[in-house]
Amino acid sequence: MKWRNVKLILGRELRDQLRDRRTLFTVLVLPLLMYPLMGIAMLQVSQFSRPQQTRIWLIGADHLPASPQLVVDGAINHELLEQTNSPAMEVLVDDDSGQLLSHMQEFNGQLRSIKSRKIFDQQVSQELISRKADLAVIVSGPIDVTRSLSDRREQLRLPRIYVFSNSAQEKSSLALVRITSVLNRYRQQLAMQVLASNQVNAAFLDSFVIENSDIGDARWKQAATWSKILPFIVMIWSLTGAFYPAVDLCAGEKERGTFETLLSSPALRSEIAIGKLLTVMAFSIATSLLNLVSMGFTGIYVISRLGAQMASQSDNFEPLGLPPVSSLFWLMLALIPISALFSAVALAAASFAKSSKEGQYYLVPLMMISMPLMMIPMLPAAKLDLGTSLIPVSGLMLMLRGLIEGRQAEVLQFSGPVVAVTLVCCWLAIRWVVNQFNRESVIFRPSERFSVNVWLRHVMRERNDLPLMGHALLCGVVILVIKFFVSLGATPPVNWLEFTKQTMIILVAAVAMPSILMAMFLTRRPLRSLKLASCRIPVACAAVLAAILLHPAVTWLSQWVLTIYPPSGDLSVLENVMKAIMADAPGFWAILLVMAVAPAVIEELAFRGFILSGLQSMGSSVKAILISSLLFGAAHSILQQSIITFFLGCILGLIAVKTRSLIPCVLYHVVHNGISIAISKIDQSIVSDYPSLNFLFQLEPNGGIEYVWAPALIMTVAGGLLIAWLWNYGDAADKIQTSKTVLPPFLQRLDPNMPVPRS
Repeated sequence: MKWRNVKLILGRELRDQLRDRRTLFTVLVLPLLMYPLMGIAMLQVSQFSRPQQTRIWLIGADHLPASPQLVVDGAINHELLEQTNSPAMEVLVDDDSGQLLSHMQEFNGQLRSIKSRKIFDQQVSQELISRKADLAVIVSGPIDVTRSLSDRREQLRLPRIYVFSNSAQEKSSLALVRITSVLNRYRQQLAMQVLASNQVNAAFLDSFVIENSDIGDARWKQAATWSKILPFIVMIWSLTGAFYPAVDLCAGEKERGTFETLLSSPALRSEIAIGKLLTVMAFSIATSLLNLVSMGFTGIYVISRLGAQMASQSDNFEPLGLPPVSSLFWLMLALIPISALFSAVALAAASFAKSSKEGQYYLVPLMMISMPLMMIPMLPAAKLDLGTSLIPVSGLMLMLRGLIEGRQAEVLQFSGPVVAVTLVCCWLAIRWVVNQFNRESVIFRPSERFSVNVWLRHVMRERNDLPLMGHALLCGVVILVIKFFVSLGATPPVNWLEFTKQTMIILVAAVAMPSILMAMFLTRRPLRSLKLASCRIPVACAAVLAAILLHPAVTWLSQWVLTIYPPSGDLSVLENVMKAIMADAPGFWAILLVMAVAPAVIEELAFRGFILSGLQSMGSSVKAILISSLLFGAAHSILQQSIITFFLGCILGLIAVKTRSLIPCVLYHVVHNGISIAISKIDQSIVSDYPSLNFLFQLEPNGGIEYVWAPALIMTVAGGLLIAWLWNYGDAADKIQTSKTVLPPFLQRLDPNMPVPRS
């Protein structure tokens, strides 16, 4: 790669983008105007935000004591309000509104059935509408502040105040919040008078005094607020600022007809891709910085104006000041790799588009993928640890949050994983861009117009022998969606029979049926699409032996994953439920059939069968194995299980690619699941009955079983050598097949789709 050519392409693209008025307005002018206009709108709207008046309908006011007073001059006593300038609540006093109070007393005493409750609530609702009130307060009995505290029976018959509100109306919900705080203060004053009438010190209610002291520095409290806002703004605008220039540099040039001229230049495709990537990065960084500056100045001005109004209403309000100066340095440092990542992803996605209109549709999927990663660091319980540092984008945002808050010593210990994951993601995204520019089918892809008739005719008449990449991805997405809704609608099983029914329904309906139907209708040779071919006995035995030897490695991986991502309380409850269900099973054979054999056969049929066959059409077995393993891991809803099954799927995918048969994968999967179930059944009594197990297993302090590290390490090395033998076996089979002579004509007529080896 010649950096001189990259520099020339970068200069060309920058000049071309700077001549485009729409790009200049979107990237440079809009950020400077948008936030001031939003600030002006907020200040204008704040003038119309006045406190809402609420109307309270009070029934049974004659039951209230003369002192303290709840209602004064048709409004709530201002001494019971939180602030003196709080909006007054208009009170409609009604001692006996028809038969409501008598019905309430009857309902309170005798009728507590559901039917009587519904009838009474309907009566209250109709009366509220007729009186145009937001809320009803009914005092069911007399309240006496001079009663004696010695009578326990009287304490058990305390009077009740019923509050009826309508949550479907916003004013009624607001009135409920206000009247609840008022009644709490009113009850406290009544309690004080009861204590005074019985000559009891009011301090008796306070067994101890709680004094809250906020020792946080104002600077660090402001930094904590800015640490949640600034990284999110930088991330979201770096993606948005990268996408539109990327669409114009790819799809826009295709529309203008200048893309072919650029590709015919002496510059390499990689040099062209890097030049365009640097251009998109420049606009991404500029957009983020301009939005950050404009939002900062506008936010400080608006918050200062609104803060003055809020400070006059509340003594505890603290205005938000400027962010720490060091935060700008950390944001600038993180902006370079994150803009490179988003620019590469946006450029690669835009290269698929034939027109700018089509390219703009790709922004929504990118946003849907990126937004959850950006929202995780904003959760209150989110913190930077080894597990979150391995999550792309989220780990970097959590690290920025800690650096802005001044917790350098706490977050810098995880800087290695964060930087490594970010750089690896950037490298993969840049490689994706270069590969896209090297593919003629993507660069010169014609615009597609969808027609149902043409699509059905193409599906039924122009089917290939094996599925394509699009078919495989569609099958994977359909499996995930169906499994999600079926699992969501299923009720938790309580016994073994219900668990068996739910498991088989999910496996058959969500996993098996989509793959089998797509293999039958989208391909000419369904058996080859599902990799249902025979294999040699040594290969099958090698797969079984590999499952046994590599099980300690998978167990160690599971322990490592559970250490990084500790299981939640729900997962512990699920494990206890599964143990109870397995105890209800008719026998160990039933557990093996339902939890080992059935998932192995059906999942391998889908993920290592149809999906992997379709992904192999990309021409790269490694990419096919990784993508199929990702889909296989995503099919398991629990995060820890998804990570473990991803690595297990990589091993199974390697076996499927090299042996060209699903049988070794099914055998490996069955043996692996069977060993896991068998180990979960081993306890101290079994180990004592079979002393030979002490060579391989040892008891944990919590009563569980784990492998002894020395023999387990030997097993892992042997399993790795066996997988290497399977890899070489597949390569040797390819060489043997390509060295054969040309097939006779009569054999070709028997199977015209059989690949013809070289002579």
